[in-house]
Amino acid sequence: MKNCLRSASLKKDCKSVALALVMGGLFLPAALPAAAAEIDLFKGFEEASQPGKEVISPDNDSSLFSGYAKLGTTYNTAHHAPTAGETDWRGLSRLRAELQLEADYQLRQWRLFASAKGAYDFAYTINGRSDYTSEVLDEYEWEAELREAFVQGALTDSLDVKLGRQIVVWGRSDNFRVTDILNPLDNREPGLTDIEDLRLPTTMSKLDYFRGNWQLSVIAVHEHRFDKLPPFGSDFYPAALPAPHEEKPAATLDNTGLALELQGIFSGWDISFYGADVYNDQSTIVPSVPLTQVHRRIKMAGAAMNLAQGNFLYILEAAHFRGLRFMTYYATDYNRTDLLAGIEYRGFTDTTISVDLVNRHLHDYRPILKDSPEFPQRDASQVALRITHELLNNRLNLTALLIVMGERAQDGALGRFTATYDLADNWSMTGGMVFYQSGNGVMANAGDNDRVFLEIRLDF
Repeated sequence: MKNCLRSASLKKDCKSVALALVMGGLFLPAALPAAAAEIDLFKGFEEASQPGKEVISPDNDSSLFSGYAKLGTTYNTAHHAPTAGETDWRGLSRLRAELQLEADYQLRQWRLFASAKGAYDFAYTINGRSDYTSEVLDEYEWEAELREAFVQGALTDSLDVKLGRQIVVWGRSDNFRVTDILNPLDNREPGLTDIEDLRLPTTMSKLDYFRGNWQLSVIAVHEHRFDKLPPFGSDFYPAALPAPHEEKPAATLDNTGLALELQGIFSGWDISFYGADVYNDQSTIVPSVPLTQVHRRIKMAGAAMNLAQGNFLYILEAAHFRGLRFMTYYATDYNRTDLLAGIEYRGFTDTTISVDLVNRHLHDYRPILKDSPEFPQRDASQVALRITHELLNNRLNLTALLIVMGERAQDGALGRFTATYDLADNWSMTGGMVFYQSGNGVMANAGDNDRVFLEIRLDF
């Protein structure tokens, strides 16, 4: 590894192979919850509602099956003809059929839920499987997986338990992830889908204690899943070499993560405080021979708040991380502070406008870190603008999204335009286009990935 650090060319390769390792939630938006009432800031302290407590009907003793089936296609519009030996990403890049089934059984104060998903992409057979790397075929061609699967119930009037694979959403903004760190994301096709559809369930044990306006959640994280990233050979993988071997922590008692949330919900506003000791979703490349990716344990303390006033919803999030490491100065732990401010406006008829701004500040930054393959920056800023408009009695939803990374978009940008139309009961169709702008780091070669997409979905 000393040779890797001393050799400029090899260091460049080390940097390039890690480009796809950090394509975490940078372009994954979803609409924020809105509130439009004038508020009395202290009125909520007089109320006794129980925040977040799920009511399980004692009269529903039967099983309920549901799910969806969908067919989606993507057509790439900006790629040039490949050189010899490279994959041709022009034209059809996805023709994916997907089926998800859910079983939800409730008995008195207990609930059993399970879901499973299967999918197959016909594009690789149509285009010729031999034109793709084995990593691309393994990741994209077909999949079958267990999604959420948990048992949930009330131990007492003020204490609930939830055990199994589940999704726990932290924070208030869905445009960027600041405090939302417990569930990884499926980022294999960045920018096409909202974040709410990308979270991957993780096996946890969760206890919720309710008292008045407050809820205390204690969470043990048993399963260590990390983001699904574009594999070597994908048009979103901007490197000529495959990534180093990734070591993942085993699901043992010693490796169990711990997370805490204290949430208060009041009239017109709410606030949450977070603490976590978990494995970092972003891997670090260890300066060893051969190179190895590892996920280190990190600590996070944070808070998030919503404040509704008139037609405005104000959002604040903050998180402080300890224990970060980077390859070019691996022996040192670094701290980082992420701050987010957002505003949403609903004063126009059937229209929502939201803006989120986030800055991630790395403390004690050293110039040597600029050559590290994890792409750490002293200050990394991002802005998201989202406009949504409803038409035809809410049957047609139009959304425009712009995300800019860096003060002058030097780290890249993304624009997405989407239309979703309810064709009939349980049938919907979604179409749109995505434009990418190349930039530093993970967006180095993204400018060639512009595409249009269309999806037909049946919910049952």
